[in-house]
Amino acid sequence: MKIKYTLLPIILVMFFALTMFGQSAEREIKKNILKKDDISGMLGKPVFELTVDSLNTKVWIISLQKYKGMMKTRKGKTMGKMKDDKMPMDKGTKETMTSGTHYFIFDVTNITTGMEFADTSAKVAIVSPTKKMASVSLRPMMNHFGGGITLDEKGYYLFTINLNVGSGYKTTQFKYKLK
Repeated sequence: MKIKYTLLPIILVMFFALTMFGQSAEREIKKNILKKDDISGMLGKPVFELTVDSLNTKVWIISLQKYKGMMKTRKGKTMGKMKDDKMPMDKGTKETMTSGTHYFIFDVTNITTGMEFADTSAKVAIVSPTKKMASVSLRPMMNHFGGGITLDEKGYYLFTINLNVGSGYKTTQFKYKLK
């Protein structure tokens, strides 16, 4: 009788131990959106930052001359790769992205999941101090969106960023003063 009561718990312990240790070692590998030292470390403090609905958005506006200097460095070459195919830009794409007077860098992060967004695109509408309007489609890069913009007047510019995340749109506005 004692053997029956001691044998049953031993068999149950062995059964549960085998099922626990016999599981597959495969785990879902999550890909981080970016390495924080890639963009922030190179560009410093953003001109605009906002966190709404688990989306953290940051914007940098740098002169085209500074951008071209950064792209000559090793980190810049990594930053300049396209998001979709991880290949360097062709000459035509590079010329369209470096047209204008400044380079617009838009970084969006999902702070809850830490995953990249699928099917994401971004556009920026710019209203100059003299109320001229312009629109630029931002290109997805390795870990941000970017594009060349023209800021040729001194004063306050109004930027409206339209981010297409999956099936919905997120809109963000901010003002930037060009000195």
